[in-house]
Amino acid sequence: MDDMLGKVRDWMKPWMKGTSPLEIRRAVLDEAESKVIAVGEGKRIYPFDHLRIHLLATDPQERAGLEAAARHGWDLKNEIAGRLAERGCPVPPHFEVEIVFDEPRPEFGERRFFIEYEARQTPPPPSGIPATAEAASPSVRPVLELTVLKGNATQHVYDFEGLPRIHLGRLEEVMDPDGRVRRRNDVAFREEGEVNTTVSREHARITWDDAGGGYWLRAEQNASGTRIYRAGRTIDVSAHDRRGVRIQAGDEIYLGRACVKVGMR
Repeated sequence: MDDMLGKVRDWMKPWMKGTSPLEIRRAVLDEAESKVIAVGEGKRIYPFDHLRIHLLATDPQERAGLEAAARHGWDLKNEIAGRLAERGCPVPPHFEVEIVFDEPRPEFGERRFFIEYEARQTPPPPSGIPATAEAASPSVRPVLELTVLKGNATQHVYDFEGLPRIHLGRLEEVMDPDGRVRRRNDVAFREEGEVNTTVSREHARITWDDAGGGYWLRAEQNASGTRIYRAGRTIDVSAHDRRGVRIQAGDEIYLGRACVKVGMR
């Protein structure tokens, strides 16, 4: 029994032991996101469609605070779905999140929550056969607007409509050793300036994905410091992630120390 409890505690170590509602909410999101499974070729799945989140309160006052936070301040279903979208993972059909309130349990130590995961959905239809006509129709592509917040680029605001791939980097044209154009940047930072020098000549690209229904940011292989600032937190964009991270209106994309803000209309 002691060995089993030890394994449970070891499994929990990556997540915090804080007791404030803000810490608990963040830990719940991190743990739920950790269940994403990579299946190869840049594809990811989430094997559960029903999450039952148990919030553990030590006394009536703490429980009242947790209930108020969970019911009036949190939106865990949409927040978890957002985390999955950021990882390029489709949200399961009929995805549901249930919150229940319990007393602390000895096996969970100082933690103030645990999650039960269930897979209730029916198997998806055969490959190539859409479940509904709506699912088969292509997503409407909004106009992408990128506004330069930090750094000096050839334009202050860039609008893109219908372009399948948008390159971001330093210089409008990148040459190979023989003087031939290897790449043209659609968002081009100038060569001079301290902030601009932190932008790689081939830094990142944004592509539209009909299947995923959105724009995705991907870092190029030799670039560093590619990240997204969203709703108070930073999302790193790795060059090893073939698909990248789905971007949203209001995101701030950092290329080194330079920054552009995302708008869609």
